[in-house]
Amino acid sequence: MAKTHIADHETLERVAVALESMGASTVPIFDAETGRYTNASLAAWLAKMRDGKNYGVSIPKGSATACTKTGANAGIANPKPGIIGRAAIDPYVNHGAFVFFEVNGGVDADGTPYVTAIDGDGRFSRKDDTWIMTPVLYTLETETDDAVNFTVSDTQNQGMKSQPSAYLPNGAKRPYMLYAKYALSVDADGKPRSVSGAPVKTRSVSHDGGVSLMNTAATGDALKVGADDWYVKAMFLLKYATKNSQSVFAGCTGHTEQCNPTLAETNTTRVVVKKATADAIPVGSAMMFGTHTGSSTDRGTNYNYDIFDGAKVLKKVAVDDSNTALYFDVAKPFNVETTYYLSTAPWNTGACDMVEGDGSPTSCTSGREPFVVQGIELGLGMYEVLGNVLIQYTGSGAVVWINPDTKNEKSGDLASGALSCGAFPGPATEGWNYGLYCKTVNGFMMQQGTGASTSVGICDGNYKVADTVTGLREWLSLGILWNWGNAGLWCVSGNYGAADAWWYIGSRRSANGRSRGEAA
Repeated sequence: MAKTHIADHETLERVAVALESMGASTVPIFDAETGRYTNASLAAWLAKMRDGKNYGVSIPKGSATACTKTGANAGIANPKPGIIGRAAIDPYVNHGAFVFFEVNGGVDADGTPYVTAIDGDGRFSRKDDTWIMTPVLYTLETETDDAVNFTVSDTQNQGMKSQPSAYLPNGAKRPYMLYAKYALSVDADGKPRSVSGAPVKTRSVSHDGGVSLMNTAATGDALKVGADDWYVKAMFLLKYATKNSQSVFAGCTGHTEQCNPTLAETNTTRVVVKKATADAIPVGSAMMFGTHTGSSTDRGTNYNYDIFDGAKVLKKVAVDDSNTALYFDVAKPFNVETTYYLSTAPWNTGACDMVEGDGSPTSCTSGREPFVVQGIELGLGMYEVLGNVLIQYTGSGAVVWINPDTKNEKSGDLASGALSCGAFPGPATEGWNYGLYCKTVNGFMMQQGTGASTSVGICDGNYKVADTVTGLREWLSLGILWNWGNAGLWCVSGNYGAADAWWYIGSRRSANGRSRGEAA
C-alpha cells in the first residue's frame, strides 16, 4: 500500500485560510511513493470550498463597453488591482468560482492533471513547473437581441454545462483544472517549462512548431489552448464587468525603445544610454543587445541580439545629467561600442511574482508592464499562439476551428475532429477591425460583430486578411510591444501562417489540450 500523509496545516498558508473560512475538515493527501497529491483528495478538498452561487455578467451587444453584474455577482465591487508593495483589494478572494491555488505539477499522457506541491506546503517552488489550480467550473450562456448573458458557478446548477475541456477523451471529468501561471520558456535541454525568472521562448514558436515542441501526439502537453484563454476571459468579465480589458490592464503594448549606446566600454554588464531613453525602461523589464553589423533595426535580425537576448534590467544608475547606465542580469561580461544596438524585448517570466492579487509591478495602465489575473501572468510584450485553434481562409471568407484533443493536432492541416467556431469576423478587405461583443462557441470565446473601435465595443484589435485569401493562419492572442490599443485579452492577429515564428511570438504550456470536446 502506498505511504501517505496529510499536508501540514501550519505550512499550507492559503490552504489553511480556505479551510478555516469553509469550515472544512478534508485536506489534500500526499502520496510519498508517487510524489503526488491524490487527485481524489484534491477534488474533495476543492468541493468543500464550493458556495454553489451563480455569478453572472450581462455583456451588451452594442458599442457600450460597460457590462452589468448579475445573480450572486450583483453588488460585488470590482477589484482594485495592486502593484508591488500595495496589495490588490479583491472581494472575490475565496468566493467559490474564483478560488485558485498555485501548485507544481503537470499532465499525464492521457490528459489527467497531477499536483506535486501546493504553495505553502514546504515542497512548492516557482522554479518548478507552476500552475494555477482551480475547481472545474460550470457555465450558462444565453443570448437576447441586446446582450449575451454569461454565468459561472462552482456547482452544476440548473441548465449549466461544464466549462471548456472539463472532460477527458475517455469521458472522465477532470478532478480540477490547471492553467500555466507563466509564459513558455525552455530549460537547457529544450524542455518546455512554466517557471519563474526565465526568458520567454520565442523566435521558433508557432502553431505548427508547437506540435513537435510539445510532442502532442505522445504526451498530454500542448501549447496554450482555447480553454486556457476562456478561463482568463471569463474571470476578467465577471470581476471587472467591462469589455475593454486594456482599461484595467494595458499589458506591455507601448514599449518600443531602440537606441545606440552613448559610451563604449569593455568587460561590463551595463549599457549606458541617453537618460530620456533609460527613464522609459522599467527596472525588471528585459532587453536585447547586438553588434548591429548591418542596417536593419528589426529585433528578429540576429546581429541585433547576438550579445544577449531577453536579459533582465537589474537597476539604473545615473552616469551624468544626460546619461544613465542600465545594468543587466547576464552570465558573463560583454563589450560595448557606440555602434551597437539595444532594444526592448518581451519581459522574462515572474515579473509579477511580488504582486499580491491582480495587478502589475508598478502600473497596470502604463503600457510597459505585464499583469496578473487570477494568478496567471500575461501581457509580456509578445503574442501567445494557441495550439488548438486555426483560422481557415476559404477564398470567400474565414472560419475559426478548434480541436478538442491536441493528440490529433497537425502541422499544416486541420485536425480530424476539429469543431467550427463560426466566421472570423471582419470586412472583406484586409486590416484591423473591432468586434462589438464576445460569446463562446464550442468552448472558445471570441469576438463577434464588427464596427467598433479601440474605445467602444470589445476595443481589442482583430486582424483579418482579405476574404479572397486561402490557407490556414494561426491564432495570435494578446498583442505585442507596439500594438498599443489594438492589444488586449480579445486581441487576435489572424494573418500569420500556421508555421510562422518570430521574436514576438510565444505561447505557454497547457494541461488542458486533451479533451472530449463536449460539455455535460
